[in-house]
Amino acid sequence: MKKFWRNMLSGYFLVLLILLIEIGVLIFIQFFLDDVIIMVAGAQKEDVAFIISIVYLVLRAIIFVIAVFIFFRIVNKPEDPEFKIPWIVGMLLLPLFTSIIFLIFGNHGLRKKDGLIMEATVAAYNAHFLMGQEQREQVSDDLGRAYGAFKYINNITKLGVHSHNRYTYYKTGEEFFPEFVESLKLAKEFIFMEFFIITDGKWWSAVQEVLKEKAAEGVDIRIVYDDMGCGGTISAKTPKILAKYGIKCYKFHPFRPILSGVYNNRDHRKIVVIDHQMAFTGGMNLADEYANDIKRFGYWKDTMIKIEGSAINNLITVFLQNLNLAVGHISDYNKWLNFKYEQYDDEGYSMPFGDGPGDYDSALIGEQTYINILNYAKHRVDISTPYLIPTYGLLDALRNAALRGVEVNLIVPGIPDKPLAYWMAKSNFKYLLDAGVNIYLYTPGFNHMKSAIADNELGRCPTL
Repeated sequence: MKKFWRNMLSGYFLVLLILLIEIGVLIFIQFFLDDVIIMVAGAQKEDVAFIISIVYLVLRAIIFVIAVFIFFRIVNKPEDPEFKIPWIVGMLLLPLFTSIIFLIFGNHGLRKKDGLIMEATVAAYNAHFLMGQEQREQVSDDLGRAYGAFKYINNITKLGVHSHNRYTYYKTGEEFFPEFVESLKLAKEFIFMEFFIITDGKWWSAVQEVLKEKAAEGVDIRIVYDDMGCGGTISAKTPKILAKYGIKCYKFHPFRPILSGVYNNRDHRKIVVIDHQMAFTGGMNLADEYANDIKRFGYWKDTMIKIEGSAINNLITVFLQNLNLAVGHISDYNKWLNFKYEQYDDEGYSMPFGDGPGDYDSALIGEQTYINILNYAKHRVDISTPYLIPTYGLLDALRNAALRGVEVNLIVPGIPDKPLAYWMAKSNFKYLLDAGVNIYLYTPGFNHMKSAIADNELGRCPTL
């Protein structure tokens, strides 16, 4: 019954209800208000038209004031015009209806309290990633042209760039999940887990059993999951259930049936940190279809990586950002980040980072990073994405790379999980193909892999 009322009071239901109320009010004014006025107030027939006109004008004035307020709110938002234009057109055609949708589903960024937490969070961890002049010069010399891409991310997120780490690549869920569960068993101090989707099934059951055992051994376990992403996939009482075993579990931006922008401010990250030994990140949620134990859209293709070394600190920091928002206070970064990591012989630099939360930094870090990778390429760029719905800026960067002679290869799903997203993606095909971009359809099933690499030198693979 609680789930029924939760769904009935969802944002979608509220929009439909308010739209029906608006239509009902207009029908009432048009056809029934005159009879009601005559019956209740005893007004003369000749006075009814005047009263109706006054009521109608007042209603229109209220709608106008609301629409003007929302219009300027949309115009002044720091977003690309392509995001603003649909809202503005909607305001011109259906002002009240569009205003309601915007209030419920528009991305209003972080609440004031969350914004203050984020400011304090960045201030708390920033000192742990500061580089001296000599170190900056060394990194700049080593990275060459690629240094700009790293510096861009550092200037916004205040996170560090790392060398001498070791990486293990998992090209399928079948490779990843068994090792993931075995790795959890190695924990002695703490386990951090953050997922957009957790689904009841084989692997979530296996993970829970290990977590319960580790909690009984005194391991500090903290889990953050997106409440809307997990809507209907696990019990709403999961945090209370896990708390019985000493596991701290939090919902990111819990779903509440109110007029709130948190509906469109979600946690899409996939992060697991085990002590300071290792961390996992990539595109896989904690669900059986990612391991192909169940078939939803054919063979599910996705990737993960394991990181060993100092780059783990970036993932700890990114995890604690959303944990801070979930619990409402700032974590002790000295406790988690002051650790001397083993150095490995692997070459190269890495910089794990997160985009968001909300529009706190007012920068489209993920999009601009893809553009930086495209601009870096001289010979070849390979990009895999489940949803080819780029902004015009990113679409133009793809075309420009191809037009200047770079081999641009895109891999997209041949079997989509969301038909509407697939149709939108296909609408970009001709524009890109005409510029010389190569587009490949992954036909065995659904391609959920999100990665990009330029000239086998600079890449974003896989992504948070």
